[in-house]
Amino acid sequence: MDYLVTKIKAEINEKIGFTIDRQADVKYLHEKMTISVLKPIGFNTLRRFYGFLPSNAPQFKTLDTISEYLGYKSFSEFSDYVNKDQDWDRYTFISDFENTDKITPKMLERLISLKYHNDYVYYISVIIKSFIRRERLDLLKVIFIRRSPSFLFKKNDLSSVEVLEVLKIAYAVGGALRSLSKIQYQKLVPLLHDKYEFKSNILDFYIDYSNFNGYYGFLTKRRLLFDTKEGDLLFVNLILKYNLFLSGNSLLNEYKPNISVPKLYPALIGRLLAYELLVTHFTKGKPINNFVTKIASTAKNYNISVFFIEIFPALIFAKAIDQMEYLFSLFIDQLFEANNWRYYATQNTYLISLSLLEISKENYEKAEYHLNLVSLDDSKTNSYYAYLKLFNLIAEYQLELKTTAYRLVLKNIEAEYLELVKLTGFKRFTLRFLKKYF
Repeated sequence: MDYLVTKIKAEINEKIGFTIDRQADVKYLHEKMTISVLKPIGFNTLRRFYGFLPSNAPQFKTLDTISEYLGYKSFSEFSDYVNKDQDWDRYTFISDFENTDKITPKMLERLISLKYHNDYVYYISVIIKSFIRRERLDLLKVIFIRRSPSFLFKKNDLSSVEVLEVLKIAYAVGGALRSLSKIQYQKLVPLLHDKYEFKSNILDFYIDYSNFNGYYGFLTKRRLLFDTKEGDLLFVNLILKYNLFLSGNSLLNEYKPNISVPKLYPALIGRLLAYELLVTHFTKGKPINNFVTKIASTAKNYNISVFFIEIFPALIFAKAIDQMEYLFSLFIDQLFEANNWRYYATQNTYLISLSLLEISKENYEKAEYHLNLVSLDDSKTNSYYAYLKLFNLIAEYQLELKTTAYRLVLKNIEAEYLELVKLTGFKRFTLRFLKKYF
């Protein structure tokens, strides 16, 4: 409001040709306004507006009248005009910032002043993506350096609202990282140092499964040169070990890190348990019934929808249909309790799992219903797209095989499946796995 009042006073000065700083000036303005507007305001009201009498914030009636004198229909119209002008000023600043060769302290001060603006996520994303494409590591260091106040968000201090903001930034920047050549993304290694917020705000939130064997896998592996915190090391090691599994490694090494479990995020705990499940099944060749019961007991202490995001894919790989059914019987409502873009991966994972469960029980209409709810193709740039699409194609193939069994449809699914395997390097998804799942 103060900004708008200042602007409206500036427009008055411009209209009358001088600055109002005396009561005589206010009287002159009052006379002009009385002639120009249909319902003039009193002289004392105008004196209060200019601080010559004690006053509170001006009433909207007063502001409407003054706006009318300036040629606007109302104060609301004046506000829209000013805000539109202000928006353009911000856009110009961001445009200059993303194309700059040198970041000045004044520029940094203005950028941080915008941090809680509604469009800040867009602003900072545009800047970061521009610096990445321009290969300006020096400028990226300025943005990602840990400082107070930060241009991004401190991982340990994230509120539920800020988590969504970080996710938006991470997804926007992740799209830019995907477009880089090997030579280009190799130059980003210095940003992995703990003094920068690149890995905590980007790599930890945009887990790019499609590029486990590309830029994401490269940068994740290089994190071992810098990471010291137990949670960070756990995250990195699990990503690398899971990629080995997805890439066709036949022997999974047992992994028993010394960690403080209560401090970890639900998805990370779930990822650790999922890896243990894979080791139990594929390396040790042991039944997983008791282990899944243990998982169910542990899950009750966490956000269910997030906790199981890595566990259900592990169950699909193990063809543990009975165990999936058991977990759905306990948690189905909680697994699907959230449904927005943030839960893209979780919702689709559980729908694919449900469809496989229903196919195994020969409930083909239910299986088709669940598959129709899967929304993978809505966002091919999503970091989970190719990974989840492979699971989805298995369900589609098996449903088609068990129902109409049209050869052309099966061939098309097979072709898309093989193309994604080639794209990701996930040799674990064999042709036999697709065709002989059940």
